[in-house]
Amino acid sequence: MYKYILIFFSIFLFSCSNTSNDSAKEISEKTLRLIGRFDTSQEEQIRFTWPGSAIEFRFKGKDAKLKIASTRRVRFEVDVDGVKKDLWVESGEAVYSLAADLRPGIHQIRLTRIIESFEIVTSVIGDPIVDKLLAAPKAPTRKLLAIGDSITAGYGVEGANKECHYEMETSNQQLSYAAVAAKNLDADLHAIAWSGIGAWRSYAEKTPVSPNILIRSQRTLADDENSHWDVSNYTPDAILINIGTNDYWEGSVSDEYRQQMRKLIDRTQQEYPAKPIYLILSPMLSDTSRESQQSVLTGLTNSQVKLVDLGKIEAADGYGCDYHPNVKTNNRMAEALVKQIKKDLNW
Repeated sequence: MYKYILIFFSIFLFSCSNTSNDSAKEISEKTLRLIGRFDTSQEEQIRFTWPGSAIEFRFKGKDAKLKIASTRRVRFEVDVDGVKKDLWVESGEAVYSLAADLRPGIHQIRLTRIIESFEIVTSVIGDPIVDKLLAAPKAPTRKLLAIGDSITAGYGVEGANKECHYEMETSNQQLSYAAVAAKNLDADLHAIAWSGIGAWRSYAEKTPVSPNILIRSQRTLADDENSHWDVSNYTPDAILINIGTNDYWEGSVSDEYRQQMRKLIDRTQQEYPAKPIYLILSPMLSDTSRESQQSVLTGLTNSQVKLVDLGKIEAADGYGCDYHPNVKTNNRMAEALVKQIKKDLNW
């Protein structure tokens, strides 16, 4: 009899333990809204690298904290009920205050990684520390995917002029044309962007050395070759591809660029059948390089693939760091993109 009691008690404990783990997972899924690519393979934490990746939640109370770990220092934007501020996450693991001494009631917070991937992996550990965590905010019905380089990543967008170089303090994906357009269209955005990347070769390379966009865009964590993204996790209504600036930086590569862009377009159409693709002319190229890119991309268009020219950088508008588009140019590009998408998709 004693033997059967022990067996029963062990089964009971095992059942309770499994129920607890399942409940914890279920609570996280119901209370956190994840925007972007996240690796959830490790228990009690979600890891991410891509710029623009965001976590959104609602809670009741006056204060909100979150345990965050990072392999290096990284810049975030915290949006509390529409009021934004910077949050710098240091290397290591710590609990960070996202909001304090708010008015009593229901509040909404969005934490967005605004700088690039590189080798920096950030992890959110556990649920937000609040009085009462509520159901996750409702997601918009519209979805965009942007595949790009430094322009889409917001490199140097907050820089004073073309003389400054890359710093986290002046780079902000949320001020890029893609992010501004998504906001104005009330759409979620997955930004798969890496500075210096190309379809065939990267910045300052005569021949390919670094992983190109066809390789990195398949990853959940941008710098982890073993991290594979499941495209079924996110189906965009439209795809923006802004790749080519770095392919052309060391001179014309029209044949190699054409071949790689064809592969990227074909694969994107296989992953997202019947979804419109917008090929964006680089605002940083000029003269023969811009003409060559335009010719190549025009030859790749079809009923589902459209070439769009959002304009190029004008000297009178100023520059961001290292000749990148500044806030003014990104806003002008976003305005043109919004107009095009609204017309095509009836948004």
